[in-house]
Amino acid sequence: MHRVAAWIIALTVLIPGSVRGQTAPARPGFFERVEPVRFTLAVDIRQLRADTADEVPSREGQLSFKDSTGRTITIPVKVKTHGRWRLTHCEFPPLSISFPADHTPGTPFEGLRKARMTSFCKDHPAYEQYILQELQLYRIYQLLTPYSHVSRALHVTYVDAPSGRTRTARYAFFIDERDDVATRQSSALLKAKGATGTDLDPFHKVLMGVFEYMIGNTDFLVSDLHNAFLLGTAQGETIPVPYDFDYAGAVNTVYATPNPVLGIKSVRQRHFRGFCADPAEFNKVFTLLNEKKRAIYALYDDQIGKLLRLDVATDTKKYLDEFYRIINNRELAQAEIIGRCLRRE
Repeated sequence: MHRVAAWIIALTVLIPGSVRGQTAPARPGFFERVEPVRFTLAVDIRQLRADTADEVPSREGQLSFKDSTGRTITIPVKVKTHGRWRLTHCEFPPLSISFPADHTPGTPFEGLRKARMTSFCKDHPAYEQYILQELQLYRIYQLLTPYSHVSRALHVTYVDAPSGRTRTARYAFFIDERDDVATRQSSALLKAKGATGTDLDPFHKVLMGVFEYMIGNTDFLVSDLHNAFLLGTAQGETIPVPYDFDYAGAVNTVYATPNPVLGIKSVRQRHFRGFCADPAEFNKVFTLLNEKKRAIYALYDDQIGKLLRLDVATDTKKYLDEFYRIINNRELAQAEIIGRCLRRE
């Protein structure tokens, strides 16, 4: 029996704005806007850095920003750490931030119940560039399918609440919660612990695999739900949704190394880890990526793309050029992608 064969048992009748009894997710306007949201986050930084266990409590924090009149508005928030590797290797951990509904009306955060924030790993300009590069990859996947996280850039000033001292100010980004992804697509977040290729919607399993190859990411595994989760649709489809791209070759962090079993020397070396499917599904995905090529490259020229250093943006486009050269050459696409697909993993 496949690992998600019984998912229909867990699929509830979904009412827009309600998943697992939760309130409505962020209004679309928050994530549809492109310009960074600027705010100050005051938290006990020392306490958060000590929250490295699998289960940690939410901590008190204050989020403040200036409104259009220059007045400072403060919202009490709950913050909680997440992300195993970054919790033990980074100066500041990734956070989930929960907003009280009665404090957000009329603010840029109106309707935002909860969001995950990816922040700097080290307080250095190069690491800030990594954040912006990873954000771009979320934005690319948003162009390809609605079964994706939505994202928005932030500029955050970090204040240590006990001392009142400003720690730093860096770019970051929000992505929506998994429940919110499910709600937007009238789908259910599945409880299965993994899936094989035969469990998955043919188009989306190929799309995810080819996208991960496009960005040079091998740090995922659908069979164990490593950096991926599953959605079940009312039509009976099981759709994988990827996340966490900082190990991708398109980001090329100094700390990213490929799994030795893959036999590649660098994360910049692409290696296809997607599932097998009918060649027609690969052709559909290649066609979509060609149709979206101009929009993808345009992300590196808009107001978020211009936050990247020119050499970083240029290098990323060249990296994407190589991908497009492969998918538009039948022999290369067969040798590097279709012929390397995973049948069971």
